[in-house]
Amino acid sequence: MKLKLTLMLLAVASLIGTFASSAQAIGISINVGDRPYYNRGPFYWDGGHRWVWVQGHYGRHRHWMHGHYVRR
Repeated sequence: MKLKLTLMLLAVASLIGTFASSAQAIGISINVGDRPYYNRGPFYWDGGHRWVWVQGHYGRHRHWMHGHYVRR
């Protein structure tokens, strides 16, 4: 009985060690910022006007304003 218990504890300890070492190999990457969500490029022409992409920024009360096109 003691031998079975010892072998079972040894098996559990080896499995925990295996998973713990593989878990250290996992990396997490978090990117903060506003990627250009435009689908026409940084600018385009429409109706004789040039539309330019304005990147996102924090507005009033720390509210995030997404990027958008404006007419120039």
